[in-house]
Amino acid sequence: MLVIVDMQNRILDPNDENYVQGANTIVPKILHRLEKARESGEMVLFTRDIPIEHKNESEELDGLQIIKKLTPLPEEYVIKKNYYALPPEALIEVRELTEKHEQEKNHIEVVGVELSLCVLANALALQGALPEADFYINSELVAGNQLNEATLSLLKKFNIEIK
Repeated sequence: MLVIVDMQNRILDPNDENYVQGANTIVPKILHRLEKARESGEMVLFTRDIPIEHKNESEELDGLQIIKKLTPLPEEYVIKKNYYALPPEALIEVRELTEKHEQEKNHIEVVGVELSLCVLANALALQGALPEADFYINSELVAGNQLNEATLSLLKKFNIEIK
């Protein structure tokens, strides 16, 4: 399973408080990985960060939309979250989805932004929901504003393979 964390328009906008340096350089790399997943029939899950202050009122703001180049297909999953990590009910849903896609339970790759916050939080939350899975992070497919090397080192301590 490929998990694409918070690849939304606002991370590319230098005027937005959620701008992530280097995010523009990982978009083509994530697109390439997404195309590979689609060609092989791999399950794809997107997280979409909707800050609590926008919940139910302005979720359709352009900055909150997934980057156009990475637009999810109808058969792919998009889960909205209002905090750093997927909520418990979403983790239960992901676990049920992987039960239907048995091969997806064993290999989970997490990509996206912000490495030291949402990527970290979601990787660990998913690992708790799917403890039997092997988790991977390709350092070329994540970006963050700070603590990137420290975060990758920390993730290794949780038995997440860093490529």
